[in-house]
Amino acid sequence: MNARSTSNISDLRCYDKVVDDVTYQVPRGITRDLRGRVWIVRVSKNKQLIVNARFTDKRFDGTRRALEAAIIHLVHSGYAWLGNDVLQLSERAAVHWRKRSGIGLCAVAYVASTGRGRGKTFFLSTYKRVASGRGMDKFRGKLQDVLEHAYKIESGGMSVPPSIKHDIARKLECLWPEPGFKAFLEAGARKADQIAVAQYLETIGKD
Repeated sequence: MNARSTSNISDLRCYDKVVDDVTYQVPRGITRDLRGRVWIVRVSKNKQLIVNARFTDKRFDGTRRALEAAIIHLVHSGYAWLGNDVLQLSERAAVHWRKRSGIGLCAVAYVASTGRGRGKTFFLSTYKRVASGRGMDKFRGKLQDVLEHAYKIESGGMSVPPSIKHDIARKLECLWPEPGFKAFLEAGARKADQIAVAQYLETIGKD
């Protein structure tokens, strides 16, 4: 019987991984080497490996304890992915905050494909416009496009019926007051602050 582990994952963004008939919720940034019986913490930024550590079952007296040690290491590295960093619109569509050169922090949606190929990315808006409330009608319209595209993928490329378009619009109307959307805005504010601090430190470092 498949059991579920109880590792402390706080607000981290996780995926399910089955090891020896136990389902573990594993934060992004941690992978499992089944052959070596080890959890690997690996994070890259700007194509450079900035976090790289291994936590073996043998050293930590079991799979669960090794995972907990890996989680602690990831969190303390400062590069853990928080759950509210992503606004999940559907099983296939999600919105992320991304820094773009020359533009700054932006909301970008990604719709996964049905196969192994890459999905489609949609630029939605800058963080400043979303946070200020300006251009929300345009932002909502782009989210509508994202979910309609996700529907087309699910339905095999069929056009979107008016009834489905109406359902999507109603879903988006209910999105704004939801705690998940507010948490997503807070995540954007946190990332904007991090970018501002990094830019300031880079500026004074040149003096």
